[in-house]
Amino acid sequence: MRVPLDDAEFDDGDRLTYRGQPFTGIAVEADEDGVLAESSFRVGVQDGPERSFREDGSVSVENIYQFGIIREGRRWHGNGLLAYEMHADEFGRMQSEQRWDADGNPEQ
Repeated sequence: MRVPLDDAEFDDGDRLTYRGQPFTGIAVEADEDGVLAESSFRVGVQDGPERSFREDGSVSVENIYQFGIIREGRRWHGNGLLAYEMHADEFGRMQSEQRWDADGNPEQ
C-alpha cells in the first residue's frame, strides 16, 4: 500500500499509523512536480528502503532500515556517481563508511 505521508500520523510511541492502525506499506512525500521521498514501514516502524529523489527523478539518498534502525546508507552525486556509503550493525553502530568525490575517486 502507498499512502501520502500527510494522510498518516505518528502515535505516542512514534509508530506511523494510517486510519488508526499501525501502517505497513510505503509512505510518500510528494508535491505537484512528483515524488520527493518514500519510506517503507512495517507495523508502524520504519523497515526497508527510504529514498529521497532529485527533480529529475534520480535517487539522491537511500537508507535501508531494519526494525527502525538504519543498517545501510548511500548518497549519490548529481552526476549519478556514489558519494557515500555506510553499513551498520543490528544496533545501528557504524561498521564501515566510505566517501567518493564527484569523479568517483575515494576520499581519505
